[in-house]
Amino acid sequence: MILFDNHIHSEYSPDGRMTMVEAVKAAEKMGLGGLSFTDHFDIDAPGDNNHFSFDPKEQQLKIDNLRTDTDLFIGKGIELGLQPVALESAKRAVSNFDFDVIIASIHFVDGIDPYHDKYYDLREERVAYGRYLETIFECISKYKDFDILGHFDYITRYSPYKNKSLTMSHYGEYLDPILRVLAENGKALEINTNTYRNRNGSAPVLDYEVLKHFFQIGGEYVALGSDAHDAVRVGDELKEAATNLVNTGFRYTTYFSERKPVLLPIS
Repeated sequence: MILFDNHIHSEYSPDGRMTMVEAVKAAEKMGLGGLSFTDHFDIDAPGDNNHFSFDPKEQQLKIDNLRTDTDLFIGKGIELGLQPVALESAKRAVSNFDFDVIIASIHFVDGIDPYHDKYYDLREERVAYGRYLETIFECISKYKDFDILGHFDYITRYSPYKNKSLTMSHYGEYLDPILRVLAENGKALEINTNTYRNRNGSAPVLDYEVLKHFFQIGGEYVALGSDAHDAVRVGDELKEAATNLVNTGFRYTTYFSERKPVLLPIS
């Protein structure tokens, strides 16, 4: 089974703790088929987050140089942070560059960063999770220039609640509209293995019923991503995710080259 890591952060991300060279070496060591560098690019980020951006021209030039020294496919990507108030700005920011893949991610809700406790202080679980999912739906309904929806359950990573999983049984009314937008527009849903790491004694669990529902309503593409910020996590848990994906109906994982999906059989 060929595995591809669609979600990698390098020295071009302010929170990246590895160079591109280190990431490629880690991918080669793991036997991956390739990886895409998707460094952070958030428009009009609130608070102290305005440094989450990079120069795509410089990043892509370095990728061109790396491609000459490896047999791996190295994708030119970006993790584009979306907010309802900044969709036009996001569109303009990426319009001058050619990418292999654009990941659309929501990192901020109503001007608040859920990484910090403030987001959860005045919200019960259902309100906190529900508002995040409503924001995803609003953004991807209006902004279509992306290939992968990144970490749909990011909101559970740092939450203080006992329940840290977005399941179809409890949040299907929010998840179904999101999945339908993705399916109808030929977008990929990401399994982001960084979400399911243990933090502060507990970890979210991916409900594969979400993937099964996505498949049943016509979803075609699932992308695997480690969301690695350091070399030890490149390719982390991708094989397990792909193996479990078979039970949902999917027989392929996906990566993108020149914004076109490439299918990798799960075997």
